[in-house]
Order: sequence, then C-alpha cells, then structure tokens
Amino acid sequence: MTQAATRPTRDTDSTDILAVARQQVLERGEGLSQDQVLQALQLPDDRLEELLALAHEVRMAWCGPEVEVEGIISLKTGGCPEDCHFCSQSGQFSSPVRAAWLDIPTLVESAKQTAATGATEFCIVAAVRGPDRRVMDQVTDAVKAIREAVEINVACSLGILNQAQVDELSEIGVHRYNHN
Repeated sequence: MTQAATRPTRDTDSTDILAVARQQVLERGEGLSQDQVLQALQLPDDRLEELLALAHEVRMAWCGPEVEVEGIISLKTGGCPEDCHFCSQSGQFSSPVRAAWLDIPTLVESAKQTAATGATEFCIVAAVRGPDRRVMDQVTDAVKAIREAVEINVACSLGILNQAQVDELSEIGVHRYNHN
C-alpha cells in the first residue's frame, strides 16, 4: 500500500467527524471541541442532510420535542453605533429604521400579548453596543413591571455586558440572556 492510499481522504475525515460526534455527544454526553465543530461546519454540501439528521438526534436526546416560543420587542430601535454589516439597526447604514424608545406600559402590554399567544418567554432587545445606565434602568423597571403584570419568563439582548450588569439582570429575574 502506498502512503497516499493509507492517508484518510477529506471524505473519510467528514465521515469520521460525524461518527466521532455521534459517539462523543450522544453516547458519552460530551460536547464537541471548537476544532470538531469547525470540522462539522466544513463538511461538503452533500453531507448536510446527514449532519442535520445528527443535529436532530442530539436535540431529541437532550431537549426532547418541545420548543420554547419567545416573543421579542425592541426597547431601543435603530441608531446603534456598531457596524455589524448584517444589521439594519446600525447607525452606519441609511435604512428606514429610526431610533425610538418604548415606554414601560408599552413593554408590559407587549408582554401580556406575547403570553396570550402561548409563548413562554418575552425578550427585551436594544440596539446598543452595551447598555448604559439609562438602558439598564429602563430594563430594570420594565422587567419588574412585566413580572408583576404577567406570568412569563423575561429574557434580554442588550449587547456586551460587564459582570455588574450580568449580576443586576440576574437579580431582577432575567431568565435568559441572548447575544449576537
């Protein structure tokens, strides 16, 4: 056998990462490393269906068939100083999005409407790099008012946080934090 014949091909490597992932995640309950995730993401297009099937198996094994439905509202829309090329909220683009703030009664009403649809979570988002004191104060007031008015989990997506802000959101009962 020549050395070239014994060296795994890219296609064999692709098969191996899915086999490794299946054993590691489903059988041993261990997450994939960053390198392993990159290998899975670099699979050729003709392997996508197999990758998606494995992802579905993992979801069913670890999370089951339930799906959590979340409603989202923007506390502060538009005028973000960041230049995320995919986002119309950026102040770097000329888009029809205009900077606007929502008041607390509007946020509470939106949370009530979200709960009425059967959603279990209401997410407050803001187009900011990270929240300043004004945003944190408004979020704190909103979360308290929502929790008093309706039974729904509250999540936030407010950009980059420092540890004090993480602790503050946790203390007021924010259920989950999302970040792009």
